Amino acid sequence: MRPLEDLTVVDFTQLMAGGWMTQKLGDMGADIIKVERKSGDQQRHMSYQGTFLDGEGIGFLAMNRNKRSIGLDLKTDSGHAIARQLVETADVVVQNFRPGVMERLGLDYESVAAENPAVIYVAISGYGSSGPYADRPGQDLLYQAATGIASYTGRADEPPTPAGTVIIDEHTATLAALRTMQALYHRLRTGEGQRVEMNLFDAAVDLQVNEVTFTVNTGRHLSRGAKTHGHPYLYPPYGLYEAADGYVAIGMAPIERVAEIFDLEALLEYDGQRELFEKRDEVHGLIEAYTHDQPRDELVDRLVDGDVQASTVDPPEDVPDNPQAKHNEMVIDVEHPEGESFATTGIPGRLSKTPGGVDRRPPKLGEHTDEVLAGLGYTDAEIDELREGGAIA
Repeated sequence: MRPLEDLTVVDFTQLMAGGWMTQKLGDMGADIIKVERKSGDQQRHMSYQGTFLDGEGIGFLAMNRNKRSIGLDLKTDSGHAIARQLVETADVVVQNFRPGVMERLGLDYESVAAENPAVIYVAISGYGSSGPYADRPGQDLLYQAATGIASYTGRADEPPTPAGTVIIDEHTATLAALRTMQALYHRLRTGEGQRVEMNLFDAAVDLQVNEVTFTVNTGRHLSRGAKTHGHPYLYPPYGLYEAADGYVAIGMAPIERVAEIFDLEALLEYDGQRELFEKRDEVHGLIEAYTHDQPRDELVDRLVDGDVQASTVDPPEDVPDNPQAKHNEMVIDVEHPEGESFATTGIPGRLSKTPGGVDRRPPKLGEHTDEVLAGLGYTDAEIDELREGGAIA
């Protein structure tokens, strides 16, 4: 039994903030009906480094398991009518079009709620449905730039640096799933549906609860160091250090403990956190002068044995071999739409009574069109007529 298996979600989204959000609900058993244009979700056609996996976009495969696909042309009367039928019986509707698009299609919250007042209608956008930036298009990089993340990432002598992954899309997807569950809980208590708004700009600000609170209230700037420090307001040993065969990460720990493990008495000369921060490049250099010719695994073992948080710095392709990732089943094999399997991330966290799971592979475009329409009461003849008329894929 999955915890959300009696929940029907009609998913009009594309790309990560929407696609990954609905997959999170699908992993917990919700019936996700993915409404795609007849040419398919953008991510079906988007390569990573010019690479597809058996003809399918890797981003689509990564974020669209546990969904059924129906191909619709929403600009045709018949396609629009089918969409209306879907949303009128849905528990949750999710869309991430730019503000105004769903209004023009007559599929906005007010129109849907008029027929389905208990619906939870989730609208994901770049900047929100109102305000000076509401009509701007946006992507993850722009939110990192606009809210400060890129300004304090990287080293002092480098230009602003974005994060290595699309952290704003990822955080938005998680927040949108959380807000959806909160709205569903409210509906459980009151019977009321509602509109849920989530935007990537807000998610980017929310992600920086520490950084914004620190800079706004102290007037201090998040200045980057010349070394690979872990964060612009923390002090050594927190940071990344070169080893003989790669890099190691050292977490927050008393500098005295690192001095003892590495036999570096010079580290004991710094008087408290303020001086460690103000002289962070110097301190980092002292530690790295020791670590740079030591094997990284040996460094980590010694640090961990001394109760200091530490890890080797590894690329994502090494995650399947990580013993903790194996134990937690965080890399799993999922069937590819064309028949083989591919490795992808598992489901984080565990529910002891109602765990999540992968019950459906990512769908082919329109794979479930006939099945979904039959569920709405369409006959085989009517489905054939719709397909001949170009309303469905």
